[in-house]
Amino acid sequence: MQLMEIPHEKKFFLCDGEVVHNLPELMERLKTMDDGVFQHHVNAERNDFSTWVRDVFMDKKLARELARVKTKESMAKKLFTSQYQ
Repeated sequence: MQLMEIPHEKKFFLCDGEVVHNLPELMERLKTMDDGVFQHHVNAERNDFSTWVRDVFMDKKLARELARVKTKESMAKKLFTSQYQ
């Protein structure tokens, strides 16, 4: 799982003002994230988390997997599973 330090400007800024620094933190944040915040970032038009994983962590496989999910729970499971591959 991606624990690498990333520059401040590449961190994920949620629409509620919270900042996500890495993938394990995203996995944890999904557990308590407001549904409206999740739906702002994952909807029919876009999946910001998938884009972030692809562009910042350069993990195209995980980004494709995340692009298919539509719930916080399934995204957290994908992230959890990816750390053991």
